Amino acid sequence: MDIFKGLIKKLGIMGALLSLSISNLTYAGPIVDTWSFDTWAEFSNSTFNAGGGTTTETLDALTWGATGGDYTNTTAGSADSQSALTLGTGVSDGSGLIPENRFGGGNVTGMVDTIIGGGPPAGPSEIGIGISATHWNNVLSGSFGALTGGTLTDYLNLNALLPNVGPVQAAPTIAIDFKFQETPNSGSSGFCQDGSAVPAIGGCPDIFGFAADLTVGIPFVYDGNLYAIDVLLSDGMGGAAPIGVLADGYCSALGLANGCAGLVTPESAVTSFQFGFDIRHVRAVPEPSTLVLLALGMIFIGARKHRFNTNS
Repeated sequence: MDIFKGLIKKLGIMGALLSLSISNLTYAGPIVDTWSFDTWAEFSNSTFNAGGGTTTETLDALTWGATGGDYTNTTAGSADSQSALTLGTGVSDGSGLIPENRFGGGNVTGMVDTIIGGGPPAGPSEIGIGISATHWNNVLSGSFGALTGGTLTDYLNLNALLPNVGPVQAAPTIAIDFKFQETPNSGSSGFCQDGSAVPAIGGCPDIFGFAADLTVGIPFVYDGNLYAIDVLLSDGMGGAAPIGVLADGYCSALGLANGCAGLVTPESAVTSFQFGFDIRHVRAVPEPSTLVLLALGMIFIGARKHRFNTNS
């Protein structure tokens, strides 16, 4: 009976400790103010419609059009031309200070500050500049097979710098399935898929679209804090914004629901998109404290000791 009373007393003390801990379960380290990052991307799962010519897929380029063609030759005739979608590390701003690397893949490194308190990035320090994607949109013969879709996968490693240096944190891998349409330059009955009149120069644009907007609020946890990543498009002037929503006609042409996200690129042009991202602090996340685990362990030990003495 004395042993039983002693166990009850211990359980009461442990219960009080457990209650105290449960009332303060949320533990989090300091919010990371600044991260260093390393990011890269690759293509996979590309699809092409039936037709002549040659189609290829590598990790950093998708090409379609004339066999032996060169997508960087923007003056080739339609029977000898190729188009492509390529990945690189940067796009020139015309100043000569930023190298122009529109193909060849590669990693981009840098630093980015955390957005705290909500809202869009307040300045360039809260935007991490990542890889670039370029559409070499050359005029092709209608007899060639053309790209219809694929997957763009982006990888991002983060390293906390301020206020404390931390280990490398692999952010969630972002795999975006996209659809593409090489549109008829002349449109249909004088109109492009969005209902606008066919431009006098170049014709209707080609279309990229995503089945859903998978590029905003991508979560990850670091040191007891929940953060969210938004994929952005750089405006080339220090700002950036989320990927926009396509017109309903473009979404329909791709077989996607209204409100799909995506991009359009003009015909007979080389169009590059410099991707970026931001990191927002969302909140601290609940996690059991050491005191809770200690209390549970002591209760378990006490219960086993009582059971052993009773059996003896």
